[in-house]
Amino acid sequence: MRELLTSVSPEILGLVLALGLSLLIGFEREELRTDRGGSFFGGVRTFPLIALAAFLLQSTYPQSTLPMAAGLLVLGILLGVSHWASIEEDRLGITSEVAAIVTWAMGAAAARGLYWLTVASGVLAVLLLQEKRRLEGLALHIPREEIATLVRFLVLAGVILPVVPNRAYTRFEINPFTIWLVVVAVSGLSYASYLLQRWIGGRQGALLTGVLGGAYSSTATTVVLARRSRSGGLPPRPAAGGIVAATGVMYVRIWILVLLFAPVLARHLTLSFWGPAVACLVAGALLARGSAGRVGEEDAAAPPASRNPLELLSAFTFAAVFLAVLVITRLVADQFGGTGVLILAVISGAADVDPFILGVAQFAGHGLDPRTAALAVLLAAASNNVMKAIYARAFGDRRTGLTGGVGIVLAAALSIALFFLGTGS
Repeated sequence: MRELLTSVSPEILGLVLALGLSLLIGFEREELRTDRGGSFFGGVRTFPLIALAAFLLQSTYPQSTLPMAAGLLVLGILLGVSHWASIEEDRLGITSEVAAIVTWAMGAAAARGLYWLTVASGVLAVLLLQEKRRLEGLALHIPREEIATLVRFLVLAGVILPVVPNRAYTRFEINPFTIWLVVVAVSGLSYASYLLQRWIGGRQGALLTGVLGGAYSSTATTVVLARRSRSGGLPPRPAAGGIVAATGVMYVRIWILVLLFAPVLARHLTLSFWGPAVACLVAGALLARGSAGRVGEEDAAAPPASRNPLELLSAFTFAAVFLAVLVITRLVADQFGGTGVLILAVISGAADVDPFILGVAQFAGHGLDPRTAALAVLLAAASNNVMKAIYARAFGDRRTGLTGGVGIVLAAALSIALFFLGTGS
């Protein structure tokens, strides 16, 4: 296939692409004109002719922009006349006219040998034209606040991240780019869970609540499910199943984050994290099996991810906490060595595991032995599991607290046991 493409003249290949893709656009517009009637701009002949005109002008005058500008001006005048006629017929919208401009640009791109760009633009144009109803329906069902949230993520990832300095400062080797990249990764993963929860709604099973909530915050999910069990809105078994499943997803979530920033450390943790993750998910499914328990409607307004993870204040707060943990971890490692880091892991895990674990990931192999770093991550996760067990007992009914608490504590023990079995010590 590659030999065939290279043997074809570039002019012929560009011409075929331009005409073929513009024909697809013309077919789509012709179908619209046939269905609705009226003098819609262009059809199966007009759009290929537009692409052909752009292709010829660009190929004939490759070094001059004047012919292309003149051709585009003529096209613009024709489009203006067409649009004026559509207004006279009480037809609003300029989709066909804009499609004509895209077709012109596509013909010019094909003439310049930009084949991938030509194909991609043509396919995307046809999809956008063909899927009008679905896209309009999607726009009607997306809340305005979610669009604002997406803009926030673009600010975090596309505006702030590229301008942050990518170099280490001070003796703590603080890299602002790495810190903000961690914020983007954590926020993005949490936001994916947040969107799924919003999309599915409040009437979701306890197991699914645990799975989705665990990707956002297994601690918050544990508290929500425990409270529902105490209020009588959720039977003990499915509540405990959701709590255990949330912890299983927490192990997967942490492993993915560590893999992104410290692949060597992730390899040390693979067995120790995926073992309890699978065990928790299986145990959670068995506990919730055959139960009709669901999270109540009142929880639809306050799911585990009730706070948007892409709020700028939340992002800056996480960055500040992460920076503080980085400094503290380095100070403890310098003063007390690996033992001090392990003790700090137990303390930090009782509050929030993400900043500490990602902080340790920055030092794994750079001032901190990878095995010690892996054990510190395990201890932080285990400490967090113990706190969740306490929350389950404090906020939930007796059976939920006992079953869920024992399940996640056993998961912590299993992770540590697998670590020492894997390292042979």
